[in-house]
Amino acid sequence: MSNLFYQLPMLSAVSDNTAFRQTLSSAVTVLIVLLALLAVIAVVLEVMRLRARRPQQKRFLRTMTIPVYFVAVIVAVFAIYCGNRLSNMDDIHIQQPSSSTDTSSVPETSMPASSSVPETQPPTQPPTQPDPSLPAAPHKTDKSDPSKWNVKWEINANGSFVNSYQRPEAIHFGMGEDYFALPGVAGFRGNNYRDSATYGTVNVVSKKLTEVWQREISALPKASSGAWTGAGWTGQPLVVQWDEQTKAIMNLKPEAKAKEDLVEVIYATLDGYIYFYDLETGEYTRDPLYIGMAFKGAGALDPRGYPIMYVGSGDRTREKKEPRMYIISLIDCSVLYEYGYEKEWNIRSWRAFDASPLVDAETDTLIWPGENGLLYTIKLNTSYDKAAGTLSINPDKPVFNRYMTDLNTKPSQDLGFENSPIIVENYLYVGDNRGTYFCVDINTMSLVWAQEIKDDQNATAVFEWGDDGQGYIYLGTSMEYSDGICYMYKLNAVTGEIIWQTTWDNIIYNKNVSGGILSTPLLGKKGTDYEGMIFFHVAKSPSEYEGTLLALDTETGEMIWKKNMKYCWSSPVAIYSDDGKAYMIICDSVGNMHLIDGKTGTILDTIGLGSNIEASPVVFNDMLVVGTRGQKVYGIKIS
Repeated sequence: MSNLFYQLPMLSAVSDNTAFRQTLSSAVTVLIVLLALLAVIAVVLEVMRLRARRPQQKRFLRTMTIPVYFVAVIVAVFAIYCGNRLSNMDDIHIQQPSSSTDTSSVPETSMPASSSVPETQPPTQPPTQPDPSLPAAPHKTDKSDPSKWNVKWEINANGSFVNSYQRPEAIHFGMGEDYFALPGVAGFRGNNYRDSATYGTVNVVSKKLTEVWQREISALPKASSGAWTGAGWTGQPLVVQWDEQTKAIMNLKPEAKAKEDLVEVIYATLDGYIYFYDLETGEYTRDPLYIGMAFKGAGALDPRGYPIMYVGSGDRTREKKEPRMYIISLIDCSVLYEYGYEKEWNIRSWRAFDASPLVDAETDTLIWPGENGLLYTIKLNTSYDKAAGTLSINPDKPVFNRYMTDLNTKPSQDLGFENSPIIVENYLYVGDNRGTYFCVDINTMSLVWAQEIKDDQNATAVFEWGDDGQGYIYLGTSMEYSDGICYMYKLNAVTGEIIWQTTWDNIIYNKNVSGGILSTPLLGKKGTDYEGMIFFHVAKSPSEYEGTLLALDTETGEMIWKKNMKYCWSSPVAIYSDDGKAYMIICDSVGNMHLIDGKTGTILDTIGLGSNIEASPVVFNDMLVVGTRGQKVYGIKIS
């Protein structure tokens, strides 16, 4: 049971104490009034006794006064005792049930909203079921102790390195499906669990893929020679259905602004542009925004539904402008902020931002790993007035981590993060370019555990809540340092220990075009016929231009089936039909998009898009969007 569930008895106890306090308060009030009346009677009787002249009356009055005083004293003592008990109720602390798990460092979780309702007013609705939480605070074991790899972990706050840090406002991410406030896909693989690039369901009948529209995109000269063309790895579009009030304040074309239920595709590509399309028609919803830097990563939208985009450049320009992170207003497409090109703190000079960042909505904090080996967190101080149509940010100095391990034998090449982070509660998970996977407490910026994963992790991992209430992470490595082998893992999110490890060999090494696992695995959604399955694609195996699609059992890591095909860097996505059946879309290096029955590996339909598809698609209901290295973006109908 999770610690959050342990708190449910506490809520009941607090409720019982509140009722007791109300009853006790009423009783004390009655007793105090009674005491006052008895005192008045005693005084009156005493006066009458003193004024009486007949001895019989004196004896009668004296006899009545004694019991009145006695009762008054008893009542006073009892009232004082009850008053003390009442005043001490606020100091009572409810103890959690004992557990064999050490929970001394478990992050605090907030009470449901109903616990703060005034005592005289019952809740208007029952409290919601708490989000799942990790069964214990993540912690190292002898199998995930960072000292095994001599990890040096540093924290920089306010421009200097510090021994410890505590964030003023605690970060706590919720469930993945609750990450984005609007309909759509807000970042690479959608959310903080990185478990879906799909929004909605499809009425799958004919099992066909049909091109609906295509758009030309261009190219950008590389810093050295050649050009970045089209859309590359990971290159996933973003898609969002804006609310009407937000649409009204953005620089949309009149026909887009007037269109009811407009769904906008926002696509940062290798040619230095950010494009804006109507998902249904492919028409421009606004003019393309030229930044002039190659965008390899997917970028991200603000989870609060604010008109803000976060996107990082993946290469320096021919004019030697260094890569950096950008924050862009989607009201007028102005650049609000750019950062990450400083040299003062970098151990590795390369400063690309291929990761898709996350934003904590409650604390207004941007979280973004860089390929320079720094893990940035930035308080944005966002000011957004939807009614007035105004938006600004005033970022604080970044609080960040810097690291080094014994595995980083060539820091100028193998430090840094290219994959996108997972965040569960306040724990961030990310892998580096040399084969270390990290768990970091974002609230203290401290390293919790580290695990060796043997090779470069280019592909983003995916998080899952198991049926046993445990959190698990699935990931795979590319083949850079190992001899023709890539690795697939299931890790325990709390301890970092390896649940299972699967290897795949016979990978062809190419120093220019990497093999192994370059695409994020597809995790089967619970309640569908993909439940209990995870799909990895191994590039350049068994030959230079081939690949192998693997379906594994999530419990054991054992292979369910495999399928030989052309190699893929594009990440597979799931399509869920209205009846709960699942299908897979995967794109390959020769321009094919396949619709696959994931239960068997059978190809149901294929559509050719003309050239290498490195980018990963996004799905919104029955429409799919993806770009190619052939300088085109396609809208595909699923039927």
